[in-house]
Amino acid sequence: MSNFHIESSPQVQYPLRISHELHTRFTKISSSTKIPKSTLGRLGLSRFLDDIESRGITTVLKELESL
Repeated sequence: MSNFHIESSPQVQYPLRISHELHTRFTKISSSTKIPKSTLGRLGLSRFLDDIESRGITTVLKELESL
């Protein structure tokens, strides 16, 4: 976690609706790792957007469909 840098600019709060199942998984991982949900969310979103930017939306969505 030491490589994760929070920018000095103000943070923006964004409402996000997720399924009950995803919320349960999110809460479980947050509790077991002791990583706040906000940090997990930022990391996950950043990684997903990086994948889309580097590999393209079509490739990323095809991989998600195969899960």
